[in-house]
Amino acid sequence: MKPKTVSTKEVLDLLNCGDCQLIDIREPDEHAGEAIPGATNVPLSRLEACDCPDGKTLVFHCKSGMRTNMAAKKLVKWAGGKDVLILDGGIEAWRKAGQKTTRG
Repeated sequence: MKPKTVSTKEVLDLLNCGDCQLIDIREPDEHAGEAIPGATNVPLSRLEACDCPDGKTLVFHCKSGMRTNMAAKKLVKWAGGKDVLILDGGIEAWRKAGQKTTRG
């Protein structure tokens, strides 16, 4: 099953309701360089070594959406039955939509 892709606005709505956890699957150096506030960094390369967060819908993002889409099956499996979504266009779309990022 492939996760649904969602827009920046849809992710913002979920975040405002407290209904999701945003997960950045980029590598730590990428996340340190620029990140969406509140996103948890769980690098795709180390996914199996990390515990999946409890509860909420998981919204995954990368730089442009390509990595998350290519890894969709792996992300669903890691989520273990939780709802999984992908931020369409990744952090680039987030920034283009005028949303804030933090820069390290």
